[in-house]
This record gives sequence, structure tokens and C-alpha cells, in this order.
Amino acid sequence: MYISKKLRQQVYDKFGGLCAYSGTPLEPDWQVDHLELLVRNWWLNNSARFPDAHCIDNMVPCQRIINHYKGSLDLETFRRWFLGGLHERLAKLPKNPRTDKSVKKIAYLRNVANYFGISEDKPFCGTFYFETLTTHLNP
Repeated sequence: MYISKKLRQQVYDKFGGLCAYSGTPLEPDWQVDHLELLVRNWWLNNSARFPDAHCIDNMVPCQRIINHYKGSLDLETFRRWFLGGLHERLAKLPKNPRTDKSVKKIAYLRNVANYFGISEDKPFCGTFYFETLTTHLNP
């Protein structure tokens, strides 16, 4: 869905240029994510399944790779399954990958983990940056 430059700047400013999920300074390729699912129908004019979710109160700034990793998951699934078990998945990664695809997958997962301070022996803390703020959705 279209996001104007003005709205994009407002989303950026909500957390002072920090990612709503990791709290890290936004990279130049940052993206706008929807906390509550929007779910696009790419085959039907890119329309939204939940169009009311496309509003400033539901938009947060997000690192591009984190937005890609999260996809269209709800927050709890993203928190518990994708991030909650990431340290275990990191521990199972091959130490000497044999294909370019494996090398890229490992780099991708380590990059996501790095934003959240996750390592093989340090799991996700369970809290997103925006949840640590008292007025997280009111700029």
C-alpha cells in the first residue's frame, strides 16, 4: 500500500530513528511494518485483507531484514517461534557450509540474530523495543 513521504517520516520519528522491534538505529533501507496484520492480496490489485490496519497508529519503523524475517506473522508467533527458538537454530547451523545457499542462509540468520543480541547461548529476551517504552504508539 502507498505510504507518502510525509507519513513515512512520521513513522520514522515515532521511535527517534530506531527500529521498533530491535531498538537499533535504522539502516538506510528501513521499512514500515504493521503491528497488526495487513495481509496483502498480491493477485487482487494488491488490496489489503485488513485495510483498517493501514493507519499511523499501527505502523512502526523496522529494519528491512527484520521485516522480511517477520513476514506476515502476528507479533506473538514472531516473538515465540521465530525469535524464541532462533538461538537453537543458530546452534544447529553447519560450521562449514558447502553451498553458497547455505552460506547466505547462515549469514541471514546471524544478521537477524545480531539485531536482537541473540547468539547460540543467549536466547531472545522476549521483549521488543517498542514494548519497553511507556508511550510506544503515541509519538
